[in-house]
Amino acid sequence: MKKVIMALFVFVLLAGAANALTPAIIGGIRDGLAIGFLAEDQVGKNFGIRFGVEATTGKQPLLLALGGKFYLTGLGRKASLSFGLGVVAYSGDKTSAGVSISFIINRAFDITPLFAEIGIDVVDSGRLQAQMGYKLF
Repeated sequence: MKKVIMALFVFVLLAGAANALTPAIIGGIRDGLAIGFLAEDQVGKNFGIRFGVEATTGKQPLLLALGGKFYLTGLGRKASLSFGLGVVAYSGDKTSAGVSISFIINRAFDITPLFAEIGIDVVDSGRLQAQMGYKLF
């Protein structure tokens, strides 16, 4: 529990230090049920940087993620599809790191701040990632 509180504190500190970041609350399935915070920033026209921290109900209850978001195409009605690629670390009794690959739909269900993400985390073995997020600003 101390690791989760410390990670959340560091996340809030980093997100507050960079005003350009868009914070989001995210939850879903990621090695068990998961809930956490995500921050992203649009660096270029078709590229963004994302980092986040989540608490899960799995064997490794703390998840840290850092990666990029690459715009792929529009899906009509202002929704867009992006490709997410990054590094993910699960921490608990032991710490394991690996690669995260996902597809992100921005403006899911025609709701502007809502996004959906589905993919896999390749850490020790493949782990399903299916989440919904809500951008706060």
